[in-house]
Amino acid sequence: MRRLMSVRWLAGSAAILAALAMMVAWRMPEVAAWRWALRAGRPVMADFEPQLGPALRWVDDYYVVAELSEGAWAIGEPRYGQCNFSYLIVGTERALLFDTGPGVRDIRPVVRSLTALPVLALPSHLHFDHVGNLARFAQVALPDLPLLRAQARNGRIRLGRYQHLGFVEGSEPPEFAVTRWIAPGEGIDLGGRTLTMLGMPGHTPDSVVLADRAADRLFAGDFIYPSEIYAFLPGADLAVYAASAQRLAGRLGPATAVYGAHGCERAPMVEVPHLARSDVIDLGRALTLAAASAGPTVGGLYPRQLPVNARMTLYAKYPWMSR
Repeated sequence: MRRLMSVRWLAGSAAILAALAMMVAWRMPEVAAWRWALRAGRPVMADFEPQLGPALRWVDDYYVVAELSEGAWAIGEPRYGQCNFSYLIVGTERALLFDTGPGVRDIRPVVRSLTALPVLALPSHLHFDHVGNLARFAQVALPDLPLLRAQARNGRIRLGRYQHLGFVEGSEPPEFAVTRWIAPGEGIDLGGRTLTMLGMPGHTPDSVVLADRAADRLFAGDFIYPSEIYAFLPGADLAVYAASAQRLAGRLGPATAVYGAHGCERAPMVEVPHLARSDVIDLGRALTLAAASAGPTVGGLYPRQLPVNARMTLYAKYPWMSR
């Protein structure tokens, strides 16, 4: 009898340990994969002296700017480790700032040097390196999505820990007022120029891109940029990401200019991160393979590293982690 009880106890304990192991495997690898960025919990800065491409110029000792023509500017932060780029699009009545960077420096003086018009700030998604200056703006827009609406209280929103991920660089999730909710597919009238915000989930559930059809441009945020594409962080979904890439490629023309949120592709050379429709198609293929567990890895147990093309590598979770 005792032997039978011991066998049952061991079997029960093994089942409990297996369940706990599955829970840990389900939730922890995404966070563990960020350990490379902890660096004592402070912003990770570039370890090289940036050299600017011909389109860029220094504004001060930190920010760079490139005029894209037709009322648009790229604002870069090459001294920051992730080399973020935000984009200012100016109409005749107002302007829109797509992403605000990590907040290492206040971006508003740079924006004010380019336009005196009222500025609406809109993040491509809510990771820390895109919303760092968001609370400094009087007008802030967010995508009108149920998951974000549910977080709002009295016109204000506080980002969640794994929605923001700022703990990897020692920053707390911000709280800020939302002055406008924009539905996916809705036009944003700047006066003489209308932009369209498109929902493109996958990198995060709330990821959006910004289309400027008149100028045949797309501002893509972290959806795509030339280097390592992250599809392993909390909230990322490989199948959803792949479907978004296929849908986005169908909306782009053969000459559409695609601008991503991170530069320094060939550090120390810094250039505006510019891509094309063919890159979006390549990303869609790699994501589809990753979602089917069939992608050929080029390195890394976790996150998996899959080739996209000569300019990009996909850093992906395993399909069972998508949720």
